[in-house]
Amino acid sequence: MKRPKIVDRSIVCWSSAVVATEVNDEVILMNLERDRCYGLSGTGSNIWRRLGSPIQVAELTTQLEHQYDSMPGQIEPDVLRTLRELAGEGLIQAVVAGE
Repeated sequence: MKRPKIVDRSIVCWSSAVVATEVNDEVILMNLERDRCYGLSGTGSNIWRRLGSPIQVAELTTQLEHQYDSMPGQIEPDVLRTLRELAGEGLIQAVVAGE
């Protein structure tokens, strides 16, 4: 399956096809269209929580850099990889701003 294009100017948010709940600081996701279940912990859960309202990837990355006290650009590859995996599984929606 082709993964949506996700870059720093993309706007990302939860997919309407997903139901989520939290259990012991872990986010459990159910994709109703694919009938699949997923578990996120740690940083993945933190990213998921921030996608409740549409957010630009660059802003999300900046928020996480501040939270984790990391250097600019240090965590961006990991954030992009996580978002691309979530999008590839149909868990989030992504649009590139201006396209």
